[in-house]
Amino acid sequence: MAINDLIKKTCKALGENNKPTYVVMAIATVKGICRPMFTMMDKTENPETKKYTALREGLTEVIAIPAYWACGELASKFAKSIKDQPLAKRAEKNLMFIGVCTAALFVIPALCSIAIKPIMDKMGLKAPKDKKNNNVVQTANMPAQPNTIFPPAARLNTYPSMKTFTSRPQAGLRVGGL
Repeated sequence: MAINDLIKKTCKALGENNKPTYVVMAIATVKGICRPMFTMMDKTENPETKKYTALREGLTEVIAIPAYWACGELASKFAKSIKDQPLAKRAEKNLMFIGVCTAALFVIPALCSIAIKPIMDKMGLKAPKDKKNNNVVQTANMPAQPNTIFPPAARLNTYPSMKTFTSRPQAGLRVGGL
């Protein structure tokens, strides 16, 4: 019965002292380890592309972990002005959650757009260019005069060999192999 008591005490302590910041930081840590690892295990991708993508994913999580912590703690400070103790504790957790969400939506993307490119440049890593360009339109089968049946907007993103319309590019980085 000692193991059961230990498990109950541990679960109770985690449930009472759990903060949203800790949960999100734990998730970011696992993502910072696993996503680059899965990217590097992709056997179909170019080695340079894998290295660049894995490092970029890892750097994103390295930036995210302190951003989650700082935004969560900063937001929870606003609950200190509440005098009612049980209400203040609940407000602190809710404000911390709002701070973590703010970090995920605004702070981390801003920090990543500012920091990752200079870091990657200093490391000597540039985004690898895709060798096979599937977006090139073949002009051999196209008529010399513009097609007057369809307006120019209707011809956007169409491929002459295909009779379908695509709304997104058909080339790019494959991340993670999922």
